[in-house]
Amino acid sequence: MTKTLCTTVLATAMLTTGLHAQSGRTATKQEKRFLPPGMIINPTRGSATLGAPREAFFSEDFSGGSIPAGWTNVDDLTPSGDDPVFFEWSNDPGAVEVASGSYANLVGTFNAPGASDGYIWANSDRGLGAAPATEHLTRLTMPSVDCSGQTSVMLTMTSTIGVFDNDASEFVKIRVSTDLETWQDFFPFPCLVAGSPVQPCSRFSDNPTDVMVDLTPAAAGQSTVYIQFEWQGGWEYYWAIDDVQLAPLPDNDLRMNLGFVSTIGDGTEYGRIPTSQLPASLNVGAELLNFGLTEHTNIEMSCEITNSSGGEVLTSVALIPSLTSQASIVTDENPAIDALSTGLYTAEFTVVSDQIALDMNPDDNTRLRTFEVTENLYALDNLGNHPEGLEVTSQTGSGSFENNTENVKLLTMYHLLTPTAVTGVQIALGSATDPGSRIVVSVLDTADVLATPPVVNNPVSGLESEFHVITQADIDAGVIGISFPGAVTLQPNAYYVVASLYADGEANVYIQDDLTVPQPALASALWIPFDTDNIFFYGGNGNAWAIRLSSDPTIGMIENSDLQGVSMYPNPTEGLLRITTSENVMHTMEVINLLGDVVHTERFGNTTVVDLEGLAHGVYTVRISDGSKSTAQRIALH
Repeated sequence: MTKTLCTTVLATAMLTTGLHAQSGRTATKQEKRFLPPGMIINPTRGSATLGAPREAFFSEDFSGGSIPAGWTNVDDLTPSGDDPVFFEWSNDPGAVEVASGSYANLVGTFNAPGASDGYIWANSDRGLGAAPATEHLTRLTMPSVDCSGQTSVMLTMTSTIGVFDNDASEFVKIRVSTDLETWQDFFPFPCLVAGSPVQPCSRFSDNPTDVMVDLTPAAAGQSTVYIQFEWQGGWEYYWAIDDVQLAPLPDNDLRMNLGFVSTIGDGTEYGRIPTSQLPASLNVGAELLNFGLTEHTNIEMSCEITNSSGGEVLTSVALIPSLTSQASIVTDENPAIDALSTGLYTAEFTVVSDQIALDMNPDDNTRLRTFEVTENLYALDNLGNHPEGLEVTSQTGSGSFENNTENVKLLTMYHLLTPTAVTGVQIALGSATDPGSRIVVSVLDTADVLATPPVVNNPVSGLESEFHVITQADIDAGVIGISFPGAVTLQPNAYYVVASLYADGEANVYIQDDLTVPQPALASALWIPFDTDNIFFYGGNGNAWAIRLSSDPTIGMIENSDLQGVSMYPNPTEGLLRITTSENVMHTMEVINLLGDVVHTERFGNTTVVDLEGLAHGVYTVRISDGSKSTAQRIALH
């Protein structure tokens, strides 16, 4: 065990988002959605004395069937005859789908808890095929609210918004006035930007996100307060709002916005890490925000990492003397760590202070991360390993982009700390994949990919596969292995592992994207030829494509014809697997998981029934040998 006591330094919060192109439009418009922030869990805690939250003195849940009476709703820029952008009322959470592009499974439903009872939304997209000539200036203004008895005023709402042309950090505002003439602006989405955002900024907010804006400077103590929601945009997505409230700031509300564990220190959080790529120290930390009125003192931010048996392997503690109201800080530590054996690890982040017993919401004082140490599989994604109920996924593929079904490239970056002999790539297929679609995998030098223009047709020598034609068995298994012609040793550096996707007519191939943990902008990327004249590369387009680098010598092995007359059935199986051979001699059978571990072995004659019910569902390689010849076949355990 390594235990380290550290002091805190300020750093940039390690957040990012994913970017996806839309289909169904003729233009090259891109969609980048906000990924769930680093706070991936609110674990159940024991009893605590809560600081009482302040009761709202104004609330609107939009359950009245229309825009509330007295609210003014205008578009002050769109010329007469063009499509204006007004807020409209709906009680259908899926009404926003028309403005969500091809990623309707992500932002095509407004996920606010009360959306089915009513919410409001503004559709900047308007179904247009191209950006309009004139921007809209949408303004929704509430009737006046009496804040004369309030020493602090906090606005909260549940919201989702996506931008394309204009930065929300400049053009999306909460405005406050006492006379409808002079306004003070507040920016509820300070890091939602157009173009190609880099961490911690994004282009689409979480769906939903809980917005909290301190309006105290403009509203506290005022008898007449007007609040306006303003959006100036061109061809954006949509802005949905529900459950607007005004309340005093809480007395005590210390929040942990995120926690992170990185092996390379740039915010990249690999979900599966080979033992050969583990550094001597881990980069761990958390972002803290004091949203309450009361200063918190003697703050202790701890990160404890445990193995699958609950044994502690590392504890890192950061001390912060105090944090004043509305102040935030990021702890950023690099504690040394002993060698880790293969298995799943959990990092629990906990913050305490002198005032923590009075905290309004103790659930956000703790966060969790998980990662797996493997023998030979390197994965940015952590699909299947996240805490139960928290995994968030998407899928992107050849069918995601209009008129671009051939040679769409999804790229995932891997940092190699030691020389590594790579043998192939493991891919988690999206559920929309069709049989007959095809994938080619390769490895590119990051210098080529990040060049101007990007070079994506120069794979590292020996590290490009043949076409892999997707079968129904592949789709049933969900995870496939594609081998390179042979093992090639890569020197320490950063490389992009690439999956080039091809459709065969209407047969499309999709790859899963792990959205659970935010990653830096270039950790996953996208290359797409929109037409014959233009080629585009987008950094930060995915969050964590499930495109995994492997040094497993059995990767992609389906059958070795050296040993003939072997059959295995049923495949897929629910547990029992019958193996028969044509020769009545003793055979050795090994069941190998996707990490290269032998999880079951036995000796048999020419037939046996293997019980795999005790193993986790997934894909396994079954290798049969008679001592001189062998064969191997992939089987899927459901």
